[in-house]
Amino acid sequence: MQIESLAIKNYRCFREIELNNLHRFTIVVGANGSGKSYLFDVFFFLKDSLTQNVATAVARRGGYQELVSRGQVWPIEILVKFRESGGRLATNRLIVNQDGGRAVVERELLSYRRGQYGKPWHFVDFSRGEGQAITNESEYGSEGAV
Repeated sequence: MQIESLAIKNYRCFREIELNNLHRFTIVVGANGSGKSYLFDVFFFLKDSLTQNVATAVARRGGYQELVSRGQVWPIEILVKFRESGGRLATNRLIVNQDGGRAVVERELLSYRRGQYGKPWHFVDFSRGEGQAITNESEYGSEGAV
């Protein structure tokens, strides 16, 4: 897997940042306190969210109010575009918000395009705990296939 771009909104010191055309070997440099560690924490946050759950990932970082950019009312959003080993470009979007004092997944979407100009094909599409996940790609589009 090769990460090609990363967009972050309202995650700690990143109100809005987009990194494009990332290479296999990328060097991150900057002054102390400029956000280098938080940039890497985004990947650990995604890992914790997938292996545990979003509530645990947020709690490990001191709670939602410690994680969201100061003064922001918009949710945290992380968008990762990566190329699978088979060459297809996939997109993973995770939007985390707060509801009643707890962290919730506002939306999670994992998709890729079939062909260069194809419509995005959603493997995972969830909003607030409801949605669908495709478990059998070869039957996608067939009636009853999920």
